Amino acid sequence: MKNKIIFTIILIIGITIRIINFPNAIAEANCDEIMTAVNAKTIVDFGTDIYGTSYPVYLEAWKTAGQSVMLMYIMAIFIKIFGYSILTVRLPMLIISIITIIIFYDFAKRISKNEKIALLAMAMVIITPWHILQSIWSIDCNLFPHFLLISIYLLYRGITEKKWLIYLSMIFFALTMYTYGPAIYFVPLFLITSAIYLKIKKEITIKEIIICIAIYTLISTPIILMYIINYFKIDNINIGKITIQYFKESTRNNDMLLFSENKVTQLIKNINKTISAIIKQNDNLVWNATKYFGTTYHISLIFILISIIYLIKTRKNKKDFGIFLIITWFIISIILGLLINDTNINRLNCIWYPMIALTTYGIYITYKITNKNKLFKYFIITLYAILFLSYSIYFFTTHCHTIEDSWCFTRGYLDAIHYADELSKENSYFINLRNDFSLNVYAQFQTTIDNKNIKEISTKDNLFEKINYMNENDCFIYNNKILNIEIINPKIKIKQFKEFTVLSL
Repeated sequence: MKNKIIFTIILIIGITIRIINFPNAIAEANCDEIMTAVNAKTIVDFGTDIYGTSYPVYLEAWKTAGQSVMLMYIMAIFIKIFGYSILTVRLPMLIISIITIIIFYDFAKRISKNEKIALLAMAMVIITPWHILQSIWSIDCNLFPHFLLISIYLLYRGITEKKWLIYLSMIFFALTMYTYGPAIYFVPLFLITSAIYLKIKKEITIKEIIICIAIYTLISTPIILMYIINYFKIDNINIGKITIQYFKESTRNNDMLLFSENKVTQLIKNINKTISAIIKQNDNLVWNATKYFGTTYHISLIFILISIIYLIKTRKNKKDFGIFLIITWFIISIILGLLINDTNINRLNCIWYPMIALTTYGIYITYKITNKNKLFKYFIITLYAILFLSYSIYFFTTHCHTIEDSWCFTRGYLDAIHYADELSKENSYFINLRNDFSLNVYAQFQTTIDNKNIKEISTKDNLFEKINYMNENDCFIYNNKILNIEIINPKIKIKQFKEFTVLSL
């Protein structure tokens, strides 16, 4: 009964800190977030992305970049049911983050066979800055660690409890391939390593492995084909309404070590970046972390080190499949960090769950070494409670506003769209354009913009005044903090939008 009460209290605290002022804790929207949202809206309305591609397996996004599609399709479901708003754009990440808190608890409980360790693991997740921050806004790559957790959790239960859960885990492993580009490296390597381990331990048969391969391959084939046709520069492939697209202008290969010109030099850079992301827990991108608290709190590195040392020293006695999964997850995450050029916190996001798990285990091991000293117990509770409270205060008073004012967030876009949404939609068009190479295609009303007169609007009052007198051929640019706006792309490539309705966030 006591443990159930503690579980409920932890869960309530975890949910509460994530729903304070939701969905406007971060009042502005990120450029990736908006791109995913607009694509989700067009999928709902037309069954295509913003470039007219029918049900893509990967998004074209900004021509040279691209985005994974899983978050977009989940977002589209919410938009279809609840309508298009900043709430429905951000709700999927909040919900899946809360679900994974519970899954992480249950995973820890099944591996450790210890309710107290499980509750500690759950508490560590709910107070972790990385987990809090990614749960309150939507960016496609942040689905990756959550789908990994669900997949690995189901695999563990399939091996230790009910075999059919192994096959369910293969479905989720395959779906994980659609959450983030680097999954193409992580997931196959993780599954091959796990299959070898399980076969050696005689926990799985060849027949079961073949079935797993078949399930995984069937679901992941479209995204695998996307990588193949882009590597060999083959034309689009259509499977019914699903489009596997060749991206002629994509530069995504430049993000990976394997496609770098000078691999040795790039590898050295990647090693430094990966170590920096793990040790410093700060990549100077304010929407990922703050230097004061990091991703999992800097003090946690001590307990991660203790955990790793203990596991190495007692490796002969550690035959549990759950421990193997966590360590393998951690090691492959590091390998992935070395393969990704310019690794940062969100690109390395697959590592934070195993780091939270290792922190939990390190705290427990230290507690055991001190003969379960109550003074140590209360010291840890007090330390992390202070860190959590300090981070929460800092985030809601300072950090959230720093994020809003960062170069990758809109700074005025939502205000403009809210206002524009209240105006007559007849013969009117509005767009927000900034010189950061990303915020240039997001809001359009009615017709295409060929031969439009582009005018700059530098203040909100100026916008309110002039938007009421829009002519049919007017295009207004609005940003209330940047006065001298450079027009990067006057043509604004959205010719596919015909008779488009307002996209209101």
